[in-house]
Amino acid sequence: MDIGKLGMFANLKEKMDWLTQRQEVIAQNIANSDTPNYRASDLKEFDPKNIGRDRQFILAMQATTPGHTQGLHKPQNFKDEEVRKNYEVAPGKNAVILEEQMVKMNENQVDYQTMTRLYAKQKSMFISALGRV
Repeated sequence: MDIGKLGMFANLKEKMDWLTQRQEVIAQNIANSDTPNYRASDLKEFDPKNIGRDRQFILAMQATTPGHTQGLHKPQNFKDEEVRKNYEVAPGKNAVILEEQMVKMNENQVDYQTMTRLYAKQKSMFISALGRV
């Protein structure tokens, strides 16, 4: 049985995928902090209410109840969005504020660690419920 296909684990995995992609965007912003005319970007905010609405399904299954999901999903790529216009712009027209990017990176790291801990707790509860301690 693949626990990654269960609802809670799938939701945790999707949030972790979002956090991973956000880390890449933040790292790219920091790497381009000297590039002239570079504008910082970020991902759209993760919305847990929309989980499953934009998923691409591999296997279509028949839903017997309207609340059932339609099957398995592929990891979705989250869209970039341009960050608000900054008041602080370097002489080379670079709008990356390193302090702001470092704060975002720290928030991202804390969120990822939280998701990892939740994943581990859910897994251990699942194993305990099955009686395989």
